[in-house]
Amino acid sequence: MAPLMKAWQYTKGTSAQTLVGKLEDSLTLNSSASAPETSALTKDQFIVEIVAAAINPIDYKTPESDWLGKSFALGKDAQPGLDFSGRIIGKHPDNTVFIEGQDVFGSLAMPSKYGALGRFVIASTSELSAMPLGISFDNAAALGISAGTAHKSLPPDVVKPGSQIFINGGSGGVGTFTIQFAKIMGARVTVSCSTANIELVRSLGADDVIDYKKTDVLAELKRLGRVFDVAIDNVGTPKNLYERSAEFLKKRGSYVQVAANPTFADTYPLLMKMIMSTLGGCLTPGFKFVTGRATRDDFNTFGRWVEEGRLKPVISETFKFEDVPEAYAKLREGRARGKIILHVATITAKNS
Repeated sequence: MAPLMKAWQYTKGTSAQTLVGKLEDSLTLNSSASAPETSALTKDQFIVEIVAAAINPIDYKTPESDWLGKSFALGKDAQPGLDFSGRIIGKHPDNTVFIEGQDVFGSLAMPSKYGALGRFVIASTSELSAMPLGISFDNAAALGISAGTAHKSLPPDVVKPGSQIFINGGSGGVGTFTIQFAKIMGARVTVSCSTANIELVRSLGADDVIDYKKTDVLAELKRLGRVFDVAIDNVGTPKNLYERSAEFLKKRGSYVQVAANPTFADTYPLLMKMIMSTLGGCLTPGFKFVTGRATRDDFNTFGRWVEEGRLKPVISETFKFEDVPEAYAKLREGRARGKIILHVATITAKNS
């Protein structure tokens, strides 16, 4: 008899269509979902028992999108979720990178039938890293998409000791990591956030803070002048931030877009700006989307930095596994300070 498990699964949508409505309204907790079997693993794969999972906007933006969803929809029996921490319980006999019983964390490269919001997940060697000493399963699960995106948003050829970085939105899952990575790289960091989050971003290393509740962000950036080497937009608003970037970016500065509504109508103007800038050779600051994902080497680095005390995952709130829809509803509000974590199982980390 095939093994079974608890898992949150899509109940609407097929491989040929996007979800009907919101993700959180299209999920059901299946107590008898089919679990992955060791016999089905390829040489590069492991079965991980999930202890904690971190959720991300991409979890709902992709299947709900009118153009991305059709490419990545997995059908009604699939499980959402990409970021996780847990323990290896099965592996291909020829794979010796990790051993059974080892605590690991990581992030799936793409949506999968066995996503992180199930009791067990299939992950490859490139998607996993060993849990460092003294880190909790919650903190390890947070070191996924958000940390990887933040790291990719800081061009190493531009961000150097003394560089000036502006981060639009510093208190969310990506922003809290971006501040810390920029400081590790020796940059001076200016952040926008709400009044309630000023103390948090300063504790993470922000040198200057623009309170968007009390100050017009664009007006303040214009007042500061063309002093920034890189501007990173984690929010997507104000919508004309890129158009006005020549007022606060240096002549050869970079504008990095992290947050974007995944609809063609909203993304098209930004793509056209990038193309025009490239082909026209004008003085418009260089524009790019964050592309690529964190590698295993990146995860190893993040874990080492946490172990050394140089990096601190910020966790906004934790939810029980049974409360996944409520967790996504909270994430959708866009007010989370750091990461939202789901507790899938109760296991004590071996390295704690």
